[in-house]
Amino acid sequence: MNTIELNKDIAKAAKAVALDWPGVIEADDIQQELWVRVLESEKTLNAITNAEPALRMDLLKRMGVQVASKYANDYEVFTGNIFYSSAHVRRVLEAGLLTATRRDLAEMDETLTEFLDLHESFDTLKRINSEQAQAIWADFVEDNFDKSSPSARKKLSRAVNHLTDLMNQAYKRRMASYEDGPGSREVMSNARARAISSTQWEGKKDA
Repeated sequence: MNTIELNKDIAKAAKAVALDWPGVIEADDIQQELWVRVLESEKTLNAITNAEPALRMDLLKRMGVQVASKYANDYEVFTGNIFYSSAHVRRVLEAGLLTATRRDLAEMDETLTEFLDLHESFDTLKRINSEQAQAIWADFVEDNFDKSSPSARKKLSRAVNHLTDLMNQAYKRRMASYEDGPGSREVMSNARARAISSTQWEGKKDA
């Protein structure tokens, strides 16, 4: 295959991966990193160019996930802040973290950071897009969201991506809200933490 065709596939894979890592890394950055990885290894280049279209896209997406994951891990080590993917957010939602209390965390694999980021961000989502919040609540809490149609599944996927983006912004929002120096997750007041932990979805848009 020629360079133009390969670039189209790389761009498509990069865009797909970026959608699963909202607020973490842009598709253009993933695309550039994929080109570096493909060109720096003749073995990788041959594997990609000689693969069937479906397998080629799968390989490129896997490489793209590696790029995004490394970026997120490096950022976490450097700043102490977590970057979430939509898959990560789905896992914590499926684990029941949305209805858990801080006491429940003692018996769960999820962390306090995930708990705070999820509850604070879901509360924000309720205010700015109650329809998406309702879709998430219906699927991950009430287990009655109708996913039989492609449009419904797309709606839910967009809702989870939006929540993911908000969770990736949570640390920045918290930093801007407190004036105790450079800040950390521990500067959150106990009163605020209790308020977040008691957040419950009431099925209506907040006033």
